[in-house]
Order: sequence, then C-alpha cells, then structure tokens
Amino acid sequence: MKKIPKKLLVGLIAPVVAGVAFLVAYSVAMQRRLPKPGRVALDGVTTIEDAVEACRRTGLGGWDLVAYAQHLTARKFTYSRLNTWESPARAFERGRGFCQQQALALQQIYDRLGFEARPVYAFRCRFGAKVVDGIPWPGGISGHDWLRVKVAGEERDVCPGAVTNRPGQVNFEVLSKVRPLYSWLQPWWHYLSAIENIRRDLVGRCSRPAPANERFAPVKAGQESTAPTE
Repeated sequence: MKKIPKKLLVGLIAPVVAGVAFLVAYSVAMQRRLPKPGRVALDGVTTIEDAVEACRRTGLGGWDLVAYAQHLTARKFTYSRLNTWESPARAFERGRGFCQQQALALQQIYDRLGFEARPVYAFRCRFGAKVVDGIPWPGGISGHDWLRVKVAGEERDVCPGAVTNRPGQVNFEVLSKVRPLYSWLQPWWHYLSAIENIRRDLVGRCSRPAPANERFAPVKAGQESTAPTE
C-alpha cells in the first residue's frame, strides 16, 4: 500500500483540527453570553418533571391538556442559540433553546402524560422577522423541528415555538416535505443544527458591529424579542 505523503496528511488534518478548535472556542464564547441564573422557574416549574406534575394538577385531558403543556413549554422557553449543545431537558431548565430542544422537551412531557407524540422536521419553513439573543434576524426560509401529536385517532401539528400556537395552529409556513425525526437521527440533526446556530450567530454579530467593550457582553434577561420564534 502506497504511503500517504506527510505534507498531504498534514494538509488534510490541519483544517479539520482548526475547524474543531474554532467551534469549541466560539461555543464557549456563546455560553458565556448566557444570562444568569442557569435555571429559571415559571410558576414553580423548573424541570420537565415539574412541568408534568403541573399538567397533571390541572385535571385536563385530551386536546385541552395537550394545549396546556404546549403553552407552558412556550412560556418557559425563550428562543436562543447560545446554549445550542445542551440537551432538551437542560435547555428546559435554563428556559432557553432552539426549536429541536423545545420540541423534544415537550415530547418528554407528552410521553410522561401518556400522549402519542412524534418529532418531525422540514428543510424549508417560512418565518417572520424577530430578535434572537439581542441580534435582529430578518426571518425567511429555515429548517424547523416540531411535533405531531395524536389524540383519539386525530393527529395535529404541535409547536412550542410561540405562545400563540395551538394544536393544529402554528406560526410558520411549511414549504417542503415533512419528515419523521427518528431517534437515531436526532443526535446527527442536533449536531448539524448546532453548527448552523453558530454560523447564524456569527453572521448576525458580524453584520451588527458592537463597541469593543460590549462585543462579548452577556445578553440581559428581557432583552430578547417576544416575536414568535422559529
């Protein structure tokens, strides 16, 4: 077997190492911009277990309970790209996260309440403009994850991305085929989404220069927009 020249090998490996180093460094910088504290309570709900108990205490059932859990999750989350690597459960505790974290956190709640919920995604959905982590985002076409929930044989789209959403009513327009987000696919999809979140954050910050002493300042609570999230 012919040996690969050392210079060629270094040339192939070096960009990969540099790319990984950049992702790690930028991810750490994003994490430092997260507001404190790292756990946020909403009406006594901090964890997914708290949310499940709050849902059970309502005495609701069927679509009313589905809608209650959806609205609770939407209120608990502020759309954010800064904690892009966190698990859905950890993101729920923090009260910040992007669409996959939000949808999978809500799925965990539905699973424990006994509802049949499956995550789905589409490569192309249309969203309106909003502000993400203090940075204006013009909206447009984006990939998106949400849930489809079945009650008494009827299946509806359920997305916790906006407090105005209801089962069967979402704040985005689907422009491409809706596909199942299988459990084996979720880690890979999370990785790709995290890379895209880093890219969007970087592009957004570069397009809106800030003073040097504020360039990596944490986002203050309440600074983000209340516009529907993607």
